[in-house]
Amino acid sequence: MVNWRPRVQHWLSLLRQTSHLMVGVPDYDNYVSQQRRHNPHAPVMSKRQFLDYCENRRLNGKGGSRCC
Repeated sequence: MVNWRPRVQHWLSLLRQTSHLMVGVPDYDNYVSQQRRHNPHAPVMSKRQFLDYCENRRLNGKGGSRCC
């Protein structure tokens, strides 16, 4: 018998992450895992710092694209 539960949970997780990114909600857990993987000795922002950073970047247009 094939255990389909992990596969479904994985796809639901990807769907959740995608929908959050579409409406501008950043994924803190993904940020932490990437930071640990690519630069394990660098400090990691707290969740509040990360959300403030993302909001400032989105609202101030620093490093992002603009439509107008």
